[in-house]
Amino acid sequence: MKKAARNLRMRRTVFSVAFILVCLLSGVGGLICRSCNLSIPFHGCLLDFGTCRTKAGQYCIKEVHFKGGIQWYSVKGCTENLDKCFKEIVTAHEIYYAYCCHQPLCNF
Repeated sequence: MKKAARNLRMRRTVFSVAFILVCLLSGVGGLICRSCNLSIPFHGCLLDFGTCRTKAGQYCIKEVHFKGGIQWYSVKGCTENLDKCFKEIVTAHEIYYAYCCHQPLCNF
């Protein structure tokens, strides 16, 4: 009796783990993106928020800010909408690029 109960628990555990892995790998519920509110070159992410999950119509984004030809910082996360994607803004003192992508953790 104990062996049958143990086998049943083991099957449930294996099934649950397999189901969770399938959901994570298939992208159910959106795309997983890296989320960092401040990343400095040669130091990495200073304000690390881990990851974020996109909703329908959203992308992973990486915003890069240059000043005087030198990259000062970047911001990574999930877009609110497509309007923020693929922008390039050039001013007298700063250049801003926004790259978007649609694969898991593509904004590293």
